[in-house]
Amino acid sequence: MNDDTFWERAKPLIKAHKMTQRQFAEHIGVSVNTFSGWIRHKRIPDTSTAYDMAVVLGVTLNYLLGGREAEIADWRLKELTVRDTAAHILKLAAEIQEEVRKLRPLIKHAKIIHEFY
Repeated sequence: MNDDTFWERAKPLIKAHKMTQRQFAEHIGVSVNTFSGWIRHKRIPDTSTAYDMAVVLGVTLNYLLGGREAEIADWRLKELTVRDTAAHILKLAAEIQEEVRKLRPLIKHAKIIHEFY
């Protein structure tokens, strides 16, 4: 295992959770300067903090440290992507429903005009 592996695996997961480095650092209880220093210098945090990171990211510490659990992280990234897509679809559906609600009176009015002529 090398230190690059830890951050190569952690950074995409942090991004998939839609967290900034600052937000993630605060979530795991470290300063943003400490956190960004770990990334910049490719240093792995202490075991307890690395474990906390793994829990928040939904993977095992073994995976972050270079274990062979790539499938787990891939599934987690796919799950987050699917959830994000589903939320976007639900938002679009709500917007469409609102537009249809607004158009109903116009459609009714158009039918009346069409029947008149």
